[in-house]
Amino acid sequence: MIERPIRLLLDASAIVAFTRGSIDVGETIAEVYDDGAAVGLPILCLVEAVRSVAETDQLDLLVAHPATEVFAPAPEEWRALAAIVDMVGRMDCASAVLTAIDLDCLIMTNQPGVYGGLSGGGPIIAF
Repeated sequence: MIERPIRLLLDASAIVAFTRGSIDVGETIAEVYDDGAAVGLPILCLVEAVRSVAETDQLDLLVAHPATEVFAPAPEEWRALAAIVDMVGRMDCASAVLTAIDLDCLIMTNQPGVYGGLSGGGPIIAF
């Protein structure tokens, strides 16, 4: 477990972008780490990202990176997760939203429209 506060989460679209060499995502991770914080990776977003990534080496690198930490929904949060799935329509994005609420942080995404059903468009940073 990382001793740094989590400032940002990557959803599946941001994780895929990282594996494809996105400067926006890579530089953001570096900036967050340089500022003494870390980036969260919701496990369901990692699982969804695998479906779009041919080589998983970059995913392994991201998961093992000292600036990242993997998060899974707690079993007792299943009802909240189900309610958020109804709003956003995707389990991976719902897990990112639930984790962002729990950690009071933002979600980096390349698909901001997915979060449109949330109040104010959700806690997102689009790239």
